[in-house]
Amino acid sequence: MMISKNYSFLILFLVISCSKKNNFSQVSVDLPGYNHSKYHVNFKTDFNTSTNISYWLDQNEVISSLTYQGDSFDIVLPYLKPSSNYLFKINEFSKSENINSSILYSFKTRSLPNVFPSFDLVKDSSFSFDGFLLFRTQEDPGIQFMMDDDGEIVWYSISDSVLSRPFNIGLKNTYISLSKRNIINEVSFEGDTLFSKISNSHSFHHDILKFSENKKSYFVGLTYEYYNYYKNGIDSLMGDGIVVYDENGEKIWRWNIFDHIEPDREQYLIRDDWSHGNGIDIDSDGNYLISFRNFDQIWKINSISGDVMWRLGKGGDFNLDNKDVFYQQHAIHKVNKSQYMLFDNGSSEYRKSSRALVFSLDEINKKFNHEKSVFLPDNLFTFKQGSVYLIDDENYLFSSSVNNKTIISDSSGKILWNLSSDHSFYRVYYIDNKKLL
Repeated sequence: MMISKNYSFLILFLVISCSKKNNFSQVSVDLPGYNHSKYHVNFKTDFNTSTNISYWLDQNEVISSLTYQGDSFDIVLPYLKPSSNYLFKINEFSKSENINSSILYSFKTRSLPNVFPSFDLVKDSSFSFDGFLLFRTQEDPGIQFMMDDDGEIVWYSISDSVLSRPFNIGLKNTYISLSKRNIINEVSFEGDTLFSKISNSHSFHHDILKFSENKKSYFVGLTYEYYNYYKNGIDSLMGDGIVVYDENGEKIWRWNIFDHIEPDREQYLIRDDWSHGNGIDIDSDGNYLISFRNFDQIWKINSISGDVMWRLGKGGDFNLDNKDVFYQQHAIHKVNKSQYMLFDNGSSEYRKSSRALVFSLDEINKKFNHEKSVFLPDNLFTFKQGSVYLIDDENYLFSSSVNNKTIISDSSGKILWNLSSDHSFYRVYYIDNKKLL
């Protein structure tokens, strides 16, 4: 276990405030432990009140913390660049109106730990984005971090061991993490664990997510499921399942592929790792979408009965032109109410190129509508892992995992942002900073 010390120091003030409606006393900043980037501002007030912290490097880009009530405060500042001088002030509120502010304080952030990945960014000088990219390493130690459009780190958290691969963005100011194969956590970027589920019966893999319905929250994970086979030298087949927990951690639904499909009656190749589910999302009607890499297919699963509603892909229920066939795909998700997107990895045998595939479906008539393909250059062919997501209406965020590349391109495939690293990343997510700040 990694053990680190916290050090506190009193802050030098720079400018004296004109307002003295409430005194802010014993103001200090706690430096983070080695494994976190967040800083804590501690202070007291004369009486119970509402406060937050405004902080900045550039006064044109002021960040505000969450607002808290009390007379003794420990407020986290999570989004900070390393080796940088920050200014901050404490604000007091009454009925959402700022009625008082402190003097101005300053502190300097520490440099990045030496275990951090290295990066090299090449970007189009005319391109920028307002949000952050969320990464998670696949090596020891496990590192999660956010990066801005200039390739600068603005948040990180370092584990004392390898992190399991699955992670996802929460609904607001949180991320969903599989810290171990049987533990799902929801953690705020301030560092608070908001949900934790330890399963004694399921091993989760590849993808987890959180969704809300009727003002309630639910957590979904892909699980490993097994089928006794005893043929052709194979004892069992490994397939996939779904498990759903409510916000109290109670299991409310479970699905097992082998309850609905008999392998010997299907067209799919018999092998130990049979279906290889690698992605899950919720369709607009509340049913589940699962990506099965080894089938080159997306399935839709009824969220009540568990019935397979359709299969999309090679040999599936929709007629696809050759240009529409996808291989070894990842990261299936809804773009909007009518469109879907997936990362089509391509195939070493059939097509050595990877792309974003955007499409819509006529589910009644089983018609596939190709909306758009955005290809990566052939030298970024990604035969395994990887992802693609929109960062706005026109630009696409790719993780080319086997090439240690993170790419943003426009809809024509022109590369606007090209990040190289000495680490690979299974997925990379875009977070709109309006959901954080």
